[in-house]
Amino acid sequence: MSLARAFALVSFAVSVGALGCGSGEPAQQAAPEPVAPAPPAPMPPDAEANPTPEWSGELPPDFPADVPRYPGSKVASARGTEDLGVAVTLGMTDGVDVVVKFYADGLAAQGWQTQTQATPDGTMLIADKEGRRAQALVHPGGDGTLVEMIIAPVQ
Repeated sequence: MSLARAFALVSFAVSVGALGCGSGEPAQQAAPEPVAPAPPAPMPPDAEANPTPEWSGELPPDFPADVPRYPGSKVASARGTEDLGVAVTLGMTDGVDVVVKFYADGLAAQGWQTQTQATPDGTMLIADKEGRRAQALVHPGGDGTLVEMIIAPVQ
């Protein structure tokens, strides 16, 4: 609840209470106490102790071996671990259709069950294999095509 909404509700409740007291004298309203915003939720203990590593310019060392690497692609960002999941953004000069075909065919050749779906932003590729899921949004961007991919255990 926003602070403004909480303040309005408290003001309304005080006004209604004053009208209903029936003393015949004009009610005096006490100024409502400000409502403090809730403190932010604490981070899980292991998240603070084990921050997720971040790379720039190369895939993480534990990037899944059964996910094909697009020839000549450039890694804009990569983050995560194979156990928790890996997120990468790749750029390449080829068109969206060529890139989607490469990943759909390459993942299928590695035993992934793949499907693609056109979206307003590009093409979504979803692949499942042995308790893992790879999701990639392939869309125009950069100097050609961008691939935003997440590979994570299915929970």
